[in-house]
Formats: sequence, C-alpha cells, structure tokens
Amino acid sequence: MIRIKDQSLAGAVTAGEESWWRVTLPVSSRVGDLVGSLDLHGLRVACFQHVLLNTAVIVLPLVRAGARVSVAAVNPDSTDDVAAAYLARHGVEVWAWSGMTEADRQAGLEWLVSEPADALSDMGGELIATTTERGLAPRGALEATTSGLHRLLDVDVPFPVFNWNNAALKDRLHNRHHVGLDVWPAFSYITGLAPHGRSVLVIGFGPVGKGVALRARDLGAIVSVAEVDPVRALEAQHHGCRDVSLEEGLDSSSVVVTATGREGVLGPNQLATVRDGAILFNVGHSNREIDVEWLGGLPHEPVRRHIDRYELEGKHTFLLNRGSLLNLAPGLGTVIQELFDPFSAIMLRGLNWILTGGAETAERGLQPYPPHLEREIADLARTGRA
Repeated sequence: MIRIKDQSLAGAVTAGEESWWRVTLPVSSRVGDLVGSLDLHGLRVACFQHVLLNTAVIVLPLVRAGARVSVAAVNPDSTDDVAAAYLARHGVEVWAWSGMTEADRQAGLEWLVSEPADALSDMGGELIATTTERGLAPRGALEATTSGLHRLLDVDVPFPVFNWNNAALKDRLHNRHHVGLDVWPAFSYITGLAPHGRSVLVIGFGPVGKGVALRARDLGAIVSVAEVDPVRALEAQHHGCRDVSLEEGLDSSSVVVTATGREGVLGPNQLATVRDGAILFNVGHSNREIDVEWLGGLPHEPVRRHIDRYELEGKHTFLLNRGSLLNLAPGLGTVIQELFDPFSAIMLRGLNWILTGGAETAERGLQPYPPHLEREIADLARTGRA
C-alpha cells in the first residue's frame, strides 16, 4: 500500500543529490552496500519513524536485498513529502504525508501491524507495544527514543527489543551535541530571530536538553534550566545556566524549549503562566510535551509557516511546528545530514543483524544495542573522516 501526498514529488531528488549522499552519509552508504548485496527475499521490515530523505539510506538497501519494507510516519510534522514520494518510487510501502491528523497517524500504525513482520524499527515504542498486543512475534526490534523506553517499561514484550537510544554513540553524540547544533538554525530560519540576548528556558537537562541549552548559551542567549533531578540541576549551574523552578522560568523567559521525552510537561496550568509573547517549541520525541490539544481550543491563527499564535487571557504566545520536534520541521533545509550518518548506519546494521539471525539467542524484552555493532559503526565513522 502507498499513501503519500504526491508521487510526482519524487522527481525533486536528482541523480546529483543521490550521489551527494555518499559524501554526507558515507558510513550509512558503506553499510548499505553490504546489506544490498544480501538475499533477504521473503522477509518483511516494518518501520514507524520519521520520514526524511536520510531514511532512504536505511531502507533502500533492504529493498535492494529483496526485503519488503513498510514505513509509516511516526510524526506528521517531520514528514518530508519529497522523501515519502522518493521512497515509494523505489519500492518502499509508505504511509506518510505532511499535515496528517492523529487519526491518520494511528491508521498508519494499524496498517503496519496488519500482517507479521520479521523485524521492527520503532521510534516511540508504539509499534512494538501494538505488535505485542496483537500477539505477533518478530525476530527482534529496534527502539530509538527515551519516550519509547518509558512506554515499554510496562509492556511484557515477548521478543527482543534492542535499545539504541542509550547506546553511547547516540547518547553522547546525537542527543548531547547534534540536536543542539540543528535546532537553533531551525529556530532562526522559522522565526527570523537570533538567540543572542534572549531569555531561554530549557525544560529538562538530560543529554538533549543539555546540548540545546549549552548551544543557546554559546550563541549569546541568557539560559535558564528547569530540571527536577537535583544532580542535573547542579550540573546546569556548573555550565553557567540559571537553575530555576518551572514556574519562575515560564514567567520570565521569552523562549521556552521542552526537552524531557515525556508527554504533558506543559499542560493548561503551566501554559497559563507563560510570559506574554513567549515562543514555545519542543525537541523531545513526543509531540505532546506541550498540550497542543488544549491550545487548539483557544483562539489561534497561523502567522507564517511553522508558527501559530494563540490567545490566552489577554496574552499571546507562539508555538513552533505544532509542538513537534523543531529540528526536524520539514522544508527548512537546515538539517545537517552528516550528523545523522552514524545513526542511520546503526539502524540499518541492527535491522540487518536481526534479519540474518543475530537475535536468535537474545532474551525477550528490552536489551542493550549489541556493543560489537556499535563499535563497528564507530570505527567506520572514525576512520572515514578527514
């Protein structure tokens, strides 16, 4: 099945663009060459993830090897319609388009679990949890997010799930550094504003929040951090950030960033205290860290692409990218593709390992991502750079 916005958009990806992927995504390309040479006929891979152009280097080698690959958008506000069309043109079964409703997104999830799969690639734990509910048992699955790990803690999963969110490469590189590098250019592109001199509140000082906060500090912002863990809060102080309560930070900050990986961090009570004119955005996986449904019941209007203005008791606030990951807002051209390279390779190598019997002796439930695969990818990335 294919459900996308416009198949003709695939033509926007030129042969030159395809060849440039080997420059920007060299590790993924090398792993893709290996996987594409295998025989994976008769196997099915189901993926619930962001649909971006770099998704091609993950799934197309599997298609070339003969596997059936089904991809549904885990988040419609990160979906690149050009990428969806390109994947469909090259043999991927795709359910993804920008502007999907929540019902559309859920229908995509139902479609993914409508038949058995041999391997799963999940971002958020919903595909794994729903597969478990339906009594299906793939050979193994990958999970990539903190919010997914929270969701799966209470699920008795009867097959192995390899957690690569906590792999050192992702935790120390992507979570800690890369989100921060990507998100502030996206902020400036969307708003026309620079961070310097602005009071910025970052909610959550885990690896993602830390990277976002310290990058904002380096760009001249006045950064406060609201963190419930006293150890992390003290660490924020040592990095030159103000340690504030959530209430104090919301009252005083002109830019508010959620980075917790948990839903409902900013609900009605918190949003009612936000400073007049504040700009809100999210960098956690869940697109419900900010209560977008509640905001949607207030008077609101679009201001420009990726910006909506909401009226609240005589104040107004601006929400970016409908509360979804700002660094993956589609159509900006600000994403640094190279930063995703080791992680695209981790996903592809992990799926390949599962499909070729690597997980046969693994225990059920959450497991660490295989360290030998992580070291393999790290070695390719380390030796392949100038």
